[in-house]
Amino acid sequence: MKSQLFKIEELVPKEVYQTRGDKAWELLDPNMIKVLDRIKKKFPKGSMTVNNWLWNGNRNWSGLRTPESPYYSKYSQHSFGRAFDAVFSKYTAEEVRQYIIDNLEEFPEVGGIELGISWLHIDVRNVEQVKMFYP
Repeated sequence: MKSQLFKIEELVPKEVYQTRGDKAWELLDPNMIKVLDRIKKKFPKGSMTVNNWLWNGNRNWSGLRTPESPYYSKYSQHSFGRAFDAVFSKYTAEEVRQYIIDNLEEFPEVGGIELGISWLHIDVRNVEQVKMFYP
């Protein structure tokens, strides 16, 4: 499954894209892709950025993380292609996060939401009830 609204380069690190190209979609959980697209459709103004290395930005590890990432953790949802961190140009992360929390029925794939941070962390871990946690 591919995103309707994001390029693969926005979701994987540069090194993964250079090695796998379009086949890097295989490394991402389809539920994560569904949630990304749904959030972007719900918050359409401005940009929603995961990785921006393609445009010479400094975000390279906010989607899929490999052992080469300085933020790598063996059991992180990022390591399994099930998590993303996003920043928005026209909304605060808290506005988006609170909307998701208040409307979980619109985002049934969400399994984890990180609280108390300046970016939006969402993951699609396999749980019965959404896990909300602090860093």
